[in-house]
This record gives sequence, structure tokens and C-alpha cells, in this order.
Amino acid sequence: MTDSRFYIKRDALSLSDICALISLPIPDGLNGDLLFTGIRTLKDGDESEIALFHNTKYRDDAERTGVGLCLTTDVLAHCVGAQLGKDACKTLVLVHPKPYRAYAILARAFFPEPALRPLIHPTAVIAQTAMIGEGCEISAYVVVGENVVIGSHTKINSHTVIHDGVCIGCNGRIGSHVTISHSLIGDGILIKPGTRIGQQGFGFHMDEKGHFDVPQVGIVEIGNDVQIGANVCIDRASLGKTKIGNGVRIDNLVQIAHNVYIGDQSVLVAQAGVAGSSHLGHFVIVAGQVGIAGHLKIGNGVKIAAQSGLMRDVADGETVAGSPAMPVRDWHKQTIVLQRLIKEKKNGK
Repeated sequence: MTDSRFYIKRDALSLSDICALISLPIPDGLNGDLLFTGIRTLKDGDESEIALFHNTKYRDDAERTGVGLCLTTDVLAHCVGAQLGKDACKTLVLVHPKPYRAYAILARAFFPEPALRPLIHPTAVIAQTAMIGEGCEISAYVVVGENVVIGSHTKINSHTVIHDGVCIGCNGRIGSHVTISHSLIGDGILIKPGTRIGQQGFGFHMDEKGHFDVPQVGIVEIGNDVQIGANVCIDRASLGKTKIGNGVRIDNLVQIAHNVYIGDQSVLVAQAGVAGSSHLGHFVIVAGQVGIAGHLKIGNGVKIAAQSGLMRDVADGETVAGSPAMPVRDWHKQTIVLQRLIKEKKNGK
């Protein structure tokens, strides 16, 4: 059960509302006024609730489920309530081509984002030259510097610092204890707590005389509809831009160095790191704990398996794995050979 202390939930959705939201017709013979009160897991839900079944790992739960409505695929639909029998199973099955997307739509309907409270907290420090758009919510102890521009209906949570000259678009959500400098940010941004954007990157010259810092005088440019997790660091460019494209999703604890380019709709999972001046194309997937060396070109649609160490350019559409990363089939072959050698050594061959 969702804890009402933390979430605002609507009371119910009718079957007709649900079908309209996920673009399905009401199943023949069913009452569109039938109400469902929330979303729950297959294992815990009751006859008034909705659950999702799109992963075969949860087949046992699906076969025993008592939920009132289950979103699933055509291939998996026969599993729902299978162990209860046709007479005992009262679960309504809605087959959807993308059940996880349908579930997300319904979850957003049941748990709408809290409405903004258009106000500036009296403890916030706002420079006189800053331009704050209509309907913004600026929480306690926020600091907004000179010549900052913040678009309408943007929320900035407590103890966040927006440095001089930063521009942020409309309808943004910025968490607590975020620091942003030297950045131009688009509409619909979501930045989670503790993230640092636009700080000076790791740039210095090293020789026999020691380390000599190189000024980092570029910016960060972030597109529209970008989500950035907690405690992410995105360094500003040494010259030019560090650029994050539209629709990018960045998980917690990701490091993006100076002059990196991340193409539209790419995904970077937790603890990944991208070294300076590497270029990632559109729809790239960087799995957890991946390390990407500097000055690489990674094509569109590339997938990089978890814990890989990437040290070379990658062409469009490739999937790579391992450290050093290689085409995934070669990595699987290498793994099989190593396992065979270990087994032979154990057997004394």
C-alpha cells in the first residue's frame, strides 16, 4: 500500500477511463463504470487494484494473482490466474502492445505530480537582476545569482544554488542541494538532489615541473525533457560546450567530463563515467559502471554492457561488452574459452 504521508493519490479510475488513457477499447460485455482504486504488485493486489505482468520472472505471481485488472502482453495473457482456474480467477486481462508504458500512464494518473505553490520563500536570496518566470516555486534558502533566467512554472527546492548567468527553461523541477553554474538548460528538466552542473572540469597540464591548471572557460548546454539523477557531476567545457541532448536520461552517480556530447534520447545508468571530449550518438545505452575513455566516437544506437571499459570508437548499432570492450559475441566467446581453460586446469589436463 502506498504511504499517504508521501504521495497524493486519486480515489479511483473507471474501466472506461483506463481504456481511454491507454488507447484500448472497452472489452466486450464489460461495464465501463467498473472502478479500480490503485496499482499494486501481482502478489499483493486485490480485486479493486491494477497490476502489471510483462516479465516472465513473475509468472508464478501472475498465475496466482488476485488483482482486479492485469496489464500484459498477448503472449503472456494465458498465464494470468492460470493456477486458480477459470471459475476462480476474477482478474480482467487487458492486452496491450506496450504494457509497461500503459502501466506508467495509469501510475501517473493515480499519482499526479503535486501542484506547484507559486511563491518565493522569504529565506531565498534572489539577485535583483534575476528574471523569475510566472508561477515558479522557490523554496527555502535557495540562492539565485545575477542575470539568472528561470522559465515559468519551474520548481527549485531548498538549499540549491543557481550561479550568475544561468538560464533554465519552463516547467523544470530541480531538487535540493543542487549547484548549477555556466549552464543553459532547456524546458521540462528534472534534476535530482545533490547534482553539480557546470563546475570546472579535471583539466591540467602535467610535466616535470608539476601540474599546471588549464582554465575551463566553456559551458554546459542541456536540452529539453532531460532527467538527471542524484549526485551526478557534469563538467563545463574547457572551450565550447559540454552538451546533453533532448530526452536524455542520466541515473545517479554518473560523471560526465568536459566537452562530452551525449546525443538525444540516450541513457546512462548509475556509476558510469565518460571522459573528456567523447561523443555519444543518439539512443545510446550505457549500462551501470561503464567507463568510457576520452576522445572517442560512439555511434547511434550503441549498447555498452555493464562494467565495460571502452577504449575505442564504436560504429552505429554495435553492442559491446568487457574490459577492454569488444563486440559482444567476441566477449561471449572469450568467456566460454576462459571457462573451458579453468575447467581443464581443475581436471589436471
